[in-house]
Amino acid sequence: LAHEGKAIKVGVIGLGAGTLAAYGDPDDTSRFYDINPAVPRIAREHFTYLGDSSAKIEIVLGDARLNLEREPVQGFDVLAVDAFSGDSIPVHLITLEAVGAYLRHMKPSGVIAFHVSNRFLDLKPVLLAIAEQHGLEYAFVHETSDDGSTTSDWVLLTRHKPLLLRPEIAAATEPVAPQPGWRLWTDAYNNLLQVWRH
Repeated sequence: LAHEGKAIKVGVIGLGAGTLAAYGDPDDTSRFYDINPAVPRIAREHFTYLGDSSAKIEIVLGDARLNLEREPVQGFDVLAVDAFSGDSIPVHLITLEAVGAYLRHMKPSGVIAFHVSNRFLDLKPVLLAIAEQHGLEYAFVHETSDDGSTTSDWVLLTRHKPLLLRPEIAAATEPVAPQPGWRLWTDAYNNLLQVWRH
């Protein structure tokens, strides 16, 4: 996504099966954060993405945000936040302060990619408000598989507008209606009822 042909460093919050490791090239680093110590074992025993990846794989156990707040600057080209697909979401990963913590680890041209595919919750306006508060560029990207069977929704936040103007991203970008009546999500305030899909 960030630099074709150059080594990139990717952070991923939420290991899952390790699918995103499949995109790594030999010079790349993929650093996964997961709170559940059973997940890396399951990912290695039942899936092949981590073992088959050409990239250097790093796994950090524990709460991702706390680890990122403690760690030295990682210099990510991409930080994928993939922790919101269930009906119980870790709200502390999607607040004004959380995005501030992520930004500390990003290269100037890097992108924070939030996976927001969720049957129950519409998190896009929450991230739009957070992006505006941080002065970030924002894009909602909706992808559909070639056969139309699956879709994937991502919100991209970056300081580097040219990234969002790339033809393959611009073509998949859809508008998001701001919600000016909503309070900004912070560590002290969030409202899941606002984002519940009716």
